[in-house]
Amino acid sequence: MTRVRLWAVLLAGLLALAAVPAAGAERELTLGQAVSLALKENPTLDASRQGVAQAEGRLTQSTSRWWPQVSGSAGYSRNYTEQSRIAALEGSSSDQYSYYDADVAVTQKIYDFGQTGGKVEASRQELTASRHDLITQREKVILEVKARFFEVLKTQHLVQVAQKTLDSQAKHVAQAKGYYDTGLRPKIDVTRALVDLANARLALISAQYRRREALVSLERVMGKRPWPGDYALADMKGRPSLPAKLEPLVAEALKQRPEAASLQAAIKASQGRLESARGGYWPSLDAQGGYAFADSDFPLDKAWTAGVSLNWSLFSGFFTKGQVSEYLAQMRQRQAQFRDLELSIAQEVEQTWLVLKESAERIGVAETARENAEENFRLAQGRYESGVGNAIEFTDAQVSQFQARSVVVQTRYEYLQAYAALERAIGRPLKASRVASR
Repeated sequence: MTRVRLWAVLLAGLLALAAVPAAGAERELTLGQAVSLALKENPTLDASRQGVAQAEGRLTQSTSRWWPQVSGSAGYSRNYTEQSRIAALEGSSSDQYSYYDADVAVTQKIYDFGQTGGKVEASRQELTASRHDLITQREKVILEVKARFFEVLKTQHLVQVAQKTLDSQAKHVAQAKGYYDTGLRPKIDVTRALVDLANARLALISAQYRRREALVSLERVMGKRPWPGDYALADMKGRPSLPAKLEPLVAEALKQRPEAASLQAAIKASQGRLESARGGYWPSLDAQGGYAFADSDFPLDKAWTAGVSLNWSLFSGFFTKGQVSEYLAQMRQRQAQFRDLELSIAQEVEQTWLVLKESAERIGVAETARENAEENFRLAQGRYESGVGNAIEFTDAQVSQFQARSVVVQTRYEYLQAYAALERAIGRPLKASRVASR
């Protein structure tokens, strides 16, 4: 049995070592992992969860009025009166005496014309609103993670483009020096190539720092670094297709968006508070009872009480009228805000769809421009090597190629960012949004 346990421990250790990346290997973070980490660690989400917990506590406080209210007390006192002093002089008792008492009281709300019911309904709807607010914050965090993730991917590819340009420029410097040494080219070609090489290095440095800045922004949204040390992001495979029609997206967004559900719950909460305030015009009926022990000596005297009471605030300085006016205006204000939210959601969906459509068109144009720029660079390179072209022509072609490749990278990931924004505007992931990650 001991050998079996030993082999099990050794096997577990080997599996753990196999799971650890080799020294120098760079780990990859997928989009799904980044979203999961943010949903767990993002502090704004934790703050929203605590808001829900507060709303649950307020609901418990409101419903407590429906339950019997039980209280108890006990006391002891040492007393002196002038009568006891006279009695003490006559020798019948001491001039001081002890007094003991204990009681239990129960009060039960019977009916209050909606004052308690309205407050309970308001608290219940406020809890519903806070839960929808948590969903809203969750979707915002997911959108921000996606946007930052795609931004890092974009900068990663721009670093690769800059590195390729630097490598190409280094070869050109060596080529220009070779031509100069053989007398085929003037020295100005070498100096110009060296200037272009320096500029390519500057472009690479800038791209690397932009990638680091984008990575820091992503880690800020995720709430922490996924692992210590360096890591890269897993690239995306494929590109989700553009939704063909706009109108169904707008209709769905009005049903799906948690902000709309939250505001509808807030309207119902105002209606509950209005009902509770109007109940203040009417009386409140309560039942109460109690049992008590009290006397100056043991055994204590016993007593009990039971009854009902009707409490009616006949005039409160127009307090109830002011409450009714406040909650009526609050309800109407939220109804107006809901109508404005509907317009805002429709506008947001349309704008994000248009941005996505523009990005899709720009990708095709950018791909064509890149192909032409690469062909132009090949021609310029061939002309330079054959002695027909000059260094300026070669440099211009290389700059155009670098810019065209960069634009392709930018348009591709701007499309993915726009697609994520459209999903956020609708309130759910689109069925076509199945972009695989390595």
